Amino acid sequence: MRLSLGKKITLLLVVFALVLSGVALAIGYKVVDNMNNRHFMQKADDTSATVARVVDVQSAATLRQSVEKIYKSMEKKVGSEEWGSPEFEAYVSQYAELAQTPEYQKLLGELRNLQEYNNVSCLYLAYVDPADEAFIYLVDAAEDEPCPIGTIDPIFEVNRPVLVDPTVGFPAYITNTSEYGWLVTSGTPVYDSNGSVVCFALADISMDSIKQEEQHYLTLLTLYLLGLIVLLIVVTVLFVRHFITQPINKLSEAATRYCDPKEEQRSTFEDLNIKTGDEIESLYHSMVQMEHDVDTYINNLVETREKLDYTRMEADYMSDLARTDALTGIRNKLAYDQEATILQRELDEGKTEFGIAIVDLNDLKKTNDLYGHDCGDVSLKQLSLVTCTTFEHSPVFRIGGDEFAIVLRNEDYQHIEELVDTFESKIRVLQNTDPSELKPWERISAAIGYALYDAELDANVSAVFRRADEQMYENKKQMKGDSAPR
Repeated sequence: MRLSLGKKITLLLVVFALVLSGVALAIGYKVVDNMNNRHFMQKADDTSATVARVVDVQSAATLRQSVEKIYKSMEKKVGSEEWGSPEFEAYVSQYAELAQTPEYQKLLGELRNLQEYNNVSCLYLAYVDPADEAFIYLVDAAEDEPCPIGTIDPIFEVNRPVLVDPTVGFPAYITNTSEYGWLVTSGTPVYDSNGSVVCFALADISMDSIKQEEQHYLTLLTLYLLGLIVLLIVVTVLFVRHFITQPINKLSEAATRYCDPKEEQRSTFEDLNIKTGDEIESLYHSMVQMEHDVDTYINNLVETREKLDYTRMEADYMSDLARTDALTGIRNKLAYDQEATILQRELDEGKTEFGIAIVDLNDLKKTNDLYGHDCGDVSLKQLSLVTCTTFEHSPVFRIGGDEFAIVLRNEDYQHIEELVDTFESKIRVLQNTDPSELKPWERISAAIGYALYDAELDANVSAVFRRADEQMYENKKQMKGDSAPR
């Protein structure tokens, strides 16, 4: 079926109106939904923070110790996914006596008072077992089917950071389940006098009613927009029929040429020379101006993007260069200082499982004097290779002329003694290699020492470094059979 140009333009405008209305609906709903979500998430955060401040910490600590003792003594643990089953009932019954303790009753009373005052669905206390990745209830103040003491919930993916750092708590997040409907949840750490996280104060706020209101708002907005579209159709048919068929056709053809990548001549709108004396002419001039602006904007955007890409590449290169040792290609003293700053910050946050190893090349000056600095550089590269291949899970830094530092974490931290033996074995192999196979400056000798962080010995990262350095020098003395001072 062939349609006239006027009908096609009318149909296009109607479709545009429908699309625009749909976008308006989506945006309007999204804006309202986001505003409501932010409001309720902020309320959940504020409520959980309030509970964390006013709850009886000593009672919470005592109750957690009791629950944790029972929890750790059980061989089989039953999660909330088996709620109502005989196995679940048998499991939670082992905590039943704790519900009669003064601590539990006090906390339950506090939570219910706060729950009523803040008009929230539920307040509860729980703690996290990082080893089992489990969320364990201590007190649930819900009036309807509260979770018994010891109930285990899994940790949602969004909350997994709390397994590593409990101080992050449970930032507000929204869920929609068949069991609880729309629910916003937030959890704030409860700290004892020593600054340790005892448990988490959590707040649940139902959003079912507000979601229903949002749907009502969306329905009304849809009806209003449909009425507007009907009116627009009537006006558009009359307008297109008398005034804009031919000019719009020209503009459409010009727009097609402008957007066609095969067109060499891009400035097509100016060639139309439309003079209708009405809004169409204004539209024409606007499109001419738009064409100029878009061309200018695209040219500027391309130029700016090229400059930014070049600047970023240059900055990345300079940053890497500044932290890289030119001789060995490993990280340098500046990179070590930055790593030490990160270590100190983590230490201040309570992350204490780290160590430092120091490696020092023996007789570098002698090598330089006898064979030249180029051979001394070969010795340093040889030691760098041995160190990096031994401590392959740890960053290695050249922090001095003949000195290297290794920051020990995770696997290397746990197996440091075996790695030191491996390192010394590799050095002995090099030293005992037939001189016909390796040059004298390739058969290197090196001393190593390490220290693992000890709260009783180390006040900071620098103290760990000093102990590692001292042990390295003791090793150097033993290797040289020289007890002279450093």
